[in-house]
Amino acid sequence: MCFSANMSLGLGVAGLVASSVTFLDKDETFWVRLARAYAIFHFSLMEFIQYFGYPVADQCGYGTNLLLSELSTYHISLQAFAIMPALATYSSDSQALKKAFMLGSTLSGLFIICSFLPREWQLFGIEPNFIGNMMSCLYMGIYHIGYAISSAFGLFVTHGSLFALALSGFVWKSNRRIASYHFVMAMLTLFMPQWLFGVSTGEAAAMYCFYSIPITASFMPQFKKFFSAQSGDWTDGVPARQQS
Repeated sequence: MCFSANMSLGLGVAGLVASSVTFLDKDETFWVRLARAYAIFHFSLMEFIQYFGYPVADQCGYGTNLLLSELSTYHISLQAFAIMPALATYSSDSQALKKAFMLGSTLSGLFIICSFLPREWQLFGIEPNFIGNMMSCLYMGIYHIGYAISSAFGLFVTHGSLFALALSGFVWKSNRRIASYHFVMAMLTLFMPQWLFGVSTGEAAAMYCFYSIPITASFMPQFKKFFSAQSGDWTDGVPARQQS
């Protein structure tokens, strides 16, 4: 396994291409296309942040590293806003996208607020491994760049983000395929690196961003027939999620 700045750059560019292709899918409504395209675009931005982070890794607390660490904090906070609506677009519930947008916005808003509160404020005195009472920094791990994220209530932010990435798709009706795919991929990329390669939680979280472009590629038009609500959820040949 070998990761590098150039690989992050390449995946970031690939993400921009995939996002553009997804947004240009004229068979879908504007809001469905936007939600899916933005999810891919969001994670391609993380690849670009990591690309610029490699040269300044371990320079914690000042300069470019500090700026990129702050950008990473906001990026992680906005993951719920990015991924939850996209997952909901495959549901047969016509209101799922709207509900997911509201829920994702609320969660991301709370995560951002936590980043401005005193980092000493932690739930139950528990400090999560990479989000909590610590200095924000991009550091060089064993294989990949890693995160240390400063935030109040790190336990809430960590598990709230995990819910958005791995579990939120199951909330919506007839959404099992896309939800299961993202659950399995999130579990593999967030936890398997720790179990198999002995990396820190912060490095594993950054590896998730590395893999997130192929993961979010599931939102591209080429795969929607497989992930969309199946035949039992269709009425008169029109997907229920497109009915008003």
